Amino acid sequence: MEELFVYQKERLVHNNKNALIMGTTDIRSHMTPIVCFDAWFGNVSMDESNYELLIFCYFSSEYLGLLVKQVVDILTIMPHQMQSSSRMNELTTFIAKINIANAEYLCTIFDADKLLFDMYGNAHEYENAGVKPIESDKFVLFADDSQLIRKMAQSTFEKLGVRFKIFSDGAELIAALPEIKTQEIGLFLLDLEMPGKSGLDVIDYVKTQTQYVGIPIIIHTNMANSSIKDSLNARNVTKIIGKVDFKTIESAMREYIL
Repeated sequence: MEELFVYQKERLVHNNKNALIMGTTDIRSHMTPIVCFDAWFGNVSMDESNYELLIFCYFSSEYLGLLVKQVVDILTIMPHQMQSSSRMNELTTFIAKINIANAEYLCTIFDADKLLFDMYGNAHEYENAGVKPIESDKFVLFADDSQLIRKMAQSTFEKLGVRFKIFSDGAELIAALPEIKTQEIGLFLLDLEMPGKSGLDVIDYVKTQTQYVGIPIIIHTNMANSSIKDSLNARNVTKIIGKVDFKTIESAMREYIL
């Protein structure tokens, strides 16, 4: 979340072509699409006049505004608090117990990647049919907590003819490493924010294991602000790529895979 604004209906240029995007408004000199969160998430939508706040967000090089009724609190939820829920609802990634005013609640964490995909669809895909296969016999080790991103990654890897192993979080990837011959690993491709073990945890682990020295590490994330980029660069990460940008991921794989 970048900022929180009072919703001003009169500043919205309504859209009649996209059922999900209500319209566009100017926020901080960015022409920003506005999405009613209730409508996307499958809740009962209220009349537009009942919504009071806009959450201004920046995901994967895209600005968007989420129209909501109210914001109860702003909390930091740590990875160890999260439990996967994507098998029950493809719009969510995790659930977590939170405490507000000494009362405990169950919080649903939505899948921002799925929201972007639903908003823009093919604009975040690319035509990779008939492209030249990547010439490498080594594995891409891919970790991401989003079910949607894992499916998109699998489709991309298969079309590019690369060997791959896909994991739902960093802990799964680390646990699998002893079963994979080091000389068969050509690239680590990691999400940054994952429960249990994050992308940073995986990086820190492989950096302590001499057998993995020299294997490229690519991070794909929606969370690459300047502080996070500095942290990743300090760890000598090979490249940082925005989420859902599989065209750039393909180019990076061609350039860096061993």
